[in-house]
Amino acid sequence: GLNPEDRRVVTDLFLREAVLIVFCTQTLALGVNLPARLVIVKGTTSYRQDGGWEEYDPLEMQQIVGRAGRPQFDTEGVAVILADQALAGDWQQQL
Repeated sequence: GLNPEDRRVVTDLFLREAVLIVFCTQTLALGVNLPARLVIVKGTTSYRQDGGWEEYDPLEMQQIVGRAGRPQFDTEGVAVILADQALAGDWQQQL
């Protein structure tokens, strides 16, 4: 992960629009407070330490997609979730 100083630099550059796109993991997406017009979630599963895969927690997903279109920063926002077809309906209902 990013150390606190690197995280501060990324946040500062993004807010000053010197960096326009930030690609990040689920962990970083939850750890930085960056507003965005567009949030794309590429997949809805994460790798567990025991070697398996698990779906993102719905509250974590709300935190991630909730970065799109924050009223204090923007007038609109879009969140795109690229999910397995079998799970797409579940995510549509939850969010």
